[in-house]
Amino acid sequence: MTEAPAIYLALVDALIQELGWDRAVLVATAVRGYVYGRPDPGPYRDDAEKLYGQLGWEQSALLASWFRDSRNWPKGRAA
Repeated sequence: MTEAPAIYLALVDALIQELGWDRAVLVATAVRGYVYGRPDPGPYRDDAEKLYGQLGWEQSALLASWFRDSRNWPKGRAA
């Protein structure tokens, strides 16, 4: 993703700091389920629902896509 706005970077950073990379990715993946109208019944559903409710559809889609973009992954992580 090209030049993400500072607000998204702050949110992404907060998620990673609070949850760690792997759990932040799982929450973002659960949020993506709400974006597509197919919420995952997994353990991150409640967190994802809250985040989706706060961000709305468009911002949730942007957040989920940021985590899916391999250019944003930590160095040394396999694509």
